[in-house]
Amino acid sequence: MSAGNGSQGKSAWHSFEWWQSRLAREFFDEDRSGIPVLFFIDEAELLTLHGQEQVPQLRTAVSSVLAWHGNPYEPVSARCRAWKPGARQDPPPCLPLLAATVLAAANMRRTELGPGAPAYYARLAEVLQPPWGNRAQHKHQLQQHYDTVVELWVCLDQWLREKAGARGISTIKKNPTYTKIGYAQSQALVRASDHAALTSFFRSADLSPGQLVDGATLLRDLAVWSTRHPQGLSQGLRRALVSDSERPLLEPLLVALLESWDDATTQGSIDGLRRVPLRVVVEDGWAGWEIRWHAETVPGVEADVLQHPNGELNLASGAEDQAYVLSGAVPEVADALQSGFTACGQKTAVRVESGRKLMALREDPVAGGWVETDVLAVSEPYVFLFTPSGQRQLQALLADAGLRWYRPEDVPLPGWQITPALEFKDASALAEALARSGIQNVRHTTANMLSLRNGLRVRPEWRQRSHFLLGGEPDLMVPKELRKPGLVTLDGDRLDVPAEGLVELRGRSLRPGRHVLAAAGTELTFYLERLIAPQSDRATAPTPSEPASAVVVPLAGDSRFLTAQGRYLTIPHAQEPAWWRERAPDLCGGGTVRVPIPPTAVWLVNIPASGTPSVKLLRREEPDISSLSRPAKEFWSKIVLLDQAGTSHATLWRRYREAVLSQFPRGRFGLV
Repeated sequence: MSAGNGSQGKSAWHSFEWWQSRLAREFFDEDRSGIPVLFFIDEAELLTLHGQEQVPQLRTAVSSVLAWHGNPYEPVSARCRAWKPGARQDPPPCLPLLAATVLAAANMRRTELGPGAPAYYARLAEVLQPPWGNRAQHKHQLQQHYDTVVELWVCLDQWLREKAGARGISTIKKNPTYTKIGYAQSQALVRASDHAALTSFFRSADLSPGQLVDGATLLRDLAVWSTRHPQGLSQGLRRALVSDSERPLLEPLLVALLESWDDATTQGSIDGLRRVPLRVVVEDGWAGWEIRWHAETVPGVEADVLQHPNGELNLASGAEDQAYVLSGAVPEVADALQSGFTACGQKTAVRVESGRKLMALREDPVAGGWVETDVLAVSEPYVFLFTPSGQRQLQALLADAGLRWYRPEDVPLPGWQITPALEFKDASALAEALARSGIQNVRHTTANMLSLRNGLRVRPEWRQRSHFLLGGEPDLMVPKELRKPGLVTLDGDRLDVPAEGLVELRGRSLRPGRHVLAAAGTELTFYLERLIAPQSDRATAPTPSEPASAVVVPLAGDSRFLTAQGRYLTIPHAQEPAWWRERAPDLCGGGTVRVPIPPTAVWLVNIPASGTPSVKLLRREEPDISSLSRPAKEFWSKIVLLDQAGTSHATLWRRYREAVLSQFPRGRFGLV
């Protein structure tokens, strides 16, 4: 048969059937039981679905079976009619065609023709076109016979309902405004990655599964919620929330998602218990990399006790906390990653999968460091944890995405290393690289957010990382899609965004206090604080009745506390962090850090790299030195001859020196 009547023989239908099987497995498999179907397809999703298979792309596979001299959709419709009288165990054989219509709807966002039906059919003609004729010719055919596609959407909806949710819960509904193209357009608004965020929204809004809610109210509440939790929603969904043309499509879809939401079967359930996300956090601390857990709170559960083979894991949180405090038998990160970990309580459960060899991590102010993530986006920094077996896969991913490979660093996790911070620039290159890499636990997202770079933070707490020094304002990185003139504002005033997307916020005469950056319905808040000049030691010296709880020590040199027994206590973290050395190389050696004073400390000693050591009395206590270890003797040998004449603690220091010297062999020291 000829291409004109929609039949190119078995080879054409073979490709169509491959896509039918692939889409059925991805969106309508038995493991989708009880989960709303979100049949989202865009170019990046297609790359992932296609992988490295030796079959034509979706658009080619569908176009090659269409009948281009009549109703183009008739060959697919005929297959569905033949399918109906059968067992109907699998989805109707029209999934590739419906996926192509969703792809066209997703492509409308780059249209130059404006919203609505004309733009949609123009995009559909781009997706579905034979190797002859012009675009306008097929666009007319595709639009004229589109009622056939509507029938196929209805057929898929009926099949899902017949299965009673066993292959997914249908979200396919006729839209009163866009009666034909609304089916495809609504599926192009919400993707699978949005499901978890929408579940969090439903819970935070105290909504119940199946609850009847006014759609306009639901849409408004989600728009407000999204400004506080922007990274949970995809860029397409956030854009739809502020789009006059897409809100009518989104409203009934949200209602359908709420109606079909089952809190017990949504993502995050383990044996009927609500899953607490337990994620690895890596923090670049003063003493190097530190690794720990971050447990995100589950709405409505402030505490729980979870049982596991090695004991009890306790979760506790306050009413406003976003993370649990972990106590009890907390698993070691290395052991859990190697062997896996599961713990179950009365309300919640945690599970860590074993066998991972590669993890992506992004900065998270709540987690307090770099927290593992399953999505990658452009214009956002990431680090990667990997084992030797994961290194080749990671290097291939970065090379394909156009990033260089830098020497990794060791972390306190046996067998793992970490990369420096990396940032992807090209969304399509990232999507293609992930599709080729075969990495299973990380996917690409098109979400693009405003982010802050550089700047001088004035508070070490990660919960307050948005506080910066006045005069040391951060830079704003604007994703490519948000760089249109007048789209980004600072405190309501429009910002000019250069081509590279980095906006300097310094030199704008900003005042102390709160400042808000906004674009495309999302907000980013930061705070500026004045510099408080340090006071002299004399002015801040503690009185005997009010001993100091902390002391300031130099980052450079060797600083230690001394006890009455002559032992020394090392001061952790007393080194300049990597970011200080990179951003202020001319200031290296002059920084200080405030550290708590141990209750047994009597003296603070600082030995600079060059110059005279200093001794500071912290509290008065007589020496009680009976013996000294070899390391203690080696340290005292550097300071025991120091004379503190003229200070208020000179006499007490002399008694410590005499007690220490009695521990050394005669003749070891001599005054010159």
